[in-house]
Amino acid sequence: MSEEKNDKLEDVFNRQAELMDLLIMGDKLPEAPVDITSKPGQRLIKELIWAMVEEMAEASFILKNRSHRFTDHTDVDFAHFKEELADALSYFVEICLYAGISADEIYEEYCRKNAIVKKRVKDGY
Repeated sequence: MSEEKNDKLEDVFNRQAELMDLLIMGDKLPEAPVDITSKPGQRLIKELIWAMVEEMAEASFILKNRSHRFTDHTDVDFAHFKEELADALSYFVEICLYAGISADEIYEEYCRKNAIVKKRVKDGY
């Protein structure tokens, strides 16, 4: 991945951390990171995961075509679709920050797992 792309990921993490700091100062969120081995830490992470899932569901509701339909819906609100995906990304990054995972760490893990999946596909998995 190019340095510019990696900088964009780091920027996303920094922007989310800044937003979280504002919410933490306003007593809307607990301090980050949390202990993910603790009950409160796991509860928070699970809440955030479900909030991310809700945003992905909202994105899916924008797509109207279903396998059982005979008509095609081409009237997709693409701007709204992107907004919901961005909301989900915000929660994903927040989960990483609360779990103590940096942009570099998630990038490295993504690359590691991506290589495994590519090999599986090439090997006829």
